[in-house]
Amino acid sequence: MWKKCFDTAPLWYTPRALETFLSMRAARPKVGGGSSPSLKKDVSAIAYLRAVGFLLALVLSAGLASARAEIIAYVDENGRRIYVNVEDEELRVAVERGGASAAQHLLERRRGSMPGIEQHIRQAARENSVDPLLIHAIIQVESAWNPRARSRKGALGLMQLMPATGARFGVRDFFDPKQNVTGGVRYLRFLLDRFDNDPQLALAAYNAGENAVAAAGGVPPYRETREYLKRVNALYEFSRSHVPGTGSIYQVADEQGRTIYIND
Repeated sequence: MWKKCFDTAPLWYTPRALETFLSMRAARPKVGGGSSPSLKKDVSAIAYLRAVGFLLALVLSAGLASARAEIIAYVDENGRRIYVNVEDEELRVAVERGGASAAQHLLERRRGSMPGIEQHIRQAARENSVDPLLIHAIIQVESAWNPRARSRKGALGLMQLMPATGARFGVRDFFDPKQNVTGGVRYLRFLLDRFDNDPQLALAAYNAGENAVAAAGGVPPYRETREYLKRVNALYEFSRSHVPGTGSIYQVADEQGRTIYIND
């Protein structure tokens, strides 16, 4: 059994601008009572129609963009959450056909198609003093384990790195899973260091950009970023509570002051 829960992206646009424009046009008093055509009126009508067409196109394109960005969450019988971005057609179809269990099977198949990726994640996490379970959660939210994921904004690969960001951290082939993970974990480590080892600020910066977090003095007031934190945290906490030996994980600082994670 599975159930659909939350996380549908809001429609950020409104047709109010179009309605206002139309009502203003309709309420405009007519000048003169003659019925003979005039060039001025014809030009005005053409400009009006063009404006209506532009506003309508803007509304429709905004709606389509919002629909493409929609995130739907499902919970399977074991309490595992599956986040489905409607841009990920393969995952969306899997959910429609077989529910959360089919989606989970697809995620596992994707992970299995990348030999050595689990070992590489553990190694990259260890080298950068980051919990590998957190990396798992980020990957699942960012790309649903699709190594060739590409967002409309241009983010690439497993950890959805923007080209400029990946280049900063040594990524050349963004669709090479191991390179992508290495770059993504290094970037996360950089963000943790920048924001005083605060995981929530680091995650917010991973989603919204480090400058947005710095400017806001905390988590930016973006719904997308706040929902992103909820998703990553939910997956991370579930993993910590269901993986043997990870029930008690502590954050401590190493000799360089970096946060590291240890368990009993």
